Amino acid sequence: MKPKQRSQVSQLNLFQSHFDQLLNLNHPLCLLARKIDWHRFDLAFADCYSPEMGAPGKDIRLLVGLHYLKHTFNESDESLLDRWVENPYWQYFCGFSTMQHQVPLHATSLVKWRQRVGAEKLLALLTETVAIAVKDKQISKKELAQVNVDTTVQEKNITHPTDSKLYLKAINKLTTAAKNRGIKLRQTYTRVAKAAACMVGRYAHAKQFRRMRNRLRKMKTWLGRVIRDVRRKVPQPDAALQELLILCERLFAQQPFDKDKLYSLHEPEVKCISKGKAEKRYEFGQKISVTSTNRHNWIVGITLCRGNPYDGHTLKQAIATTEQITQVGVTDCFVDKGYRGHNYDGQAVVHISGSSPRKLTRVQKNRRKRRSAIEPKIGHLKRDSRMGRCFLKGLSGDEINAVLAAAGSNLQKLLRAIAPALILWLWSEFRTRIIAFQRILRPVMTPI
Repeated sequence: MKPKQRSQVSQLNLFQSHFDQLLNLNHPLCLLARKIDWHRFDLAFADCYSPEMGAPGKDIRLLVGLHYLKHTFNESDESLLDRWVENPYWQYFCGFSTMQHQVPLHATSLVKWRQRVGAEKLLALLTETVAIAVKDKQISKKELAQVNVDTTVQEKNITHPTDSKLYLKAINKLTTAAKNRGIKLRQTYTRVAKAAACMVGRYAHAKQFRRMRNRLRKMKTWLGRVIRDVRRKVPQPDAALQELLILCERLFAQQPFDKDKLYSLHEPEVKCISKGKAEKRYEFGQKISVTSTNRHNWIVGITLCRGNPYDGHTLKQAIATTEQITQVGVTDCFVDKGYRGHNYDGQAVVHISGSSPRKLTRVQKNRRKRRSAIEPKIGHLKRDSRMGRCFLKGLSGDEINAVLAAAGSNLQKLLRAIAPALILWLWSEFRTRIIAFQRILRPVMTPI
């Protein structure tokens, strides 16, 4: 059911001090809360709620505000709610007028709301940050038309995949599923598989690779026996067991040099991506395309690239998403050499680094040099806005986390931009009052 309208004045709050009396309303969070158009989220997410069925949902402003704060201040769902109770400015940002001493919802409500809304509608959070920046003249429309595009890897919350880990995990999951369904297996192999997995690591450390491969073959054989035993005793498995059996059979059949290998049983969509980094040769997650403005590095577009495509084949979708968010046509797109051979055929001019014509103006040279500014921006997205490791489930979780990280990054820039502007405004107000006071005193101080 749709959330109920929150009453601004309640009889229970008559004897409580309101935030208008307690807080500094010129705090950056208070100023930003008054600039955000919260009503647009009610319209954007209205069709995600049933008009009549079910219990009333939580207030949309509360949920949107919590997700803004989570990715702005790099908090998990649980720590976000703990800090929310302690911080009155966060409560004011989420639309409350008096101090709240209990959490307004459970952490799982945030998970369920994200899954219900989806990444496509959550783009409204990123769109609103760009709209505020344009309204405050932090970005011009000309700047929105000139963008940098690059790809990165958003790693998934999985351990480094090895054959011994995967075989042991598959055996344990199959035996547990069989036990929960009352299926008696001939042999579970859980104890000997655990010992074999330990020996694989020891043999690899001692560089005794023949013995290591022998243990791996044993573990693979045991996995095959458990799969066949379950298949014989459950000819028609339920949906969950059938999905697990398909994953285990895929793991059993894959070879070292196969493509689209299985790297995780609980996240089967994970890809192994190599970006040529010296400190991290392989990354396990999903490829993300990031678009930022060429001048001031505002995030104006972010997309999930399913299936680890070639960078040049992601450019068309990245520019389309950017134009959807900013409502401004892209005229210049600056990319690195990884986009050579791209398939983009739109109106924007694609500038590939290292392939510029000989005669360029100073402005054009500076714009091309600014292409590399997106690299540290991606680093800040990963370190400060929770895009370094995705804890949300599935491909939808990857996309949701990337969109919210981009919105949180823009909100950080808005908060940093408001603070100096606030200081200048206070100084101008102080100066105006001093001048007015001097004008009042001038007739009094005039000598007779």
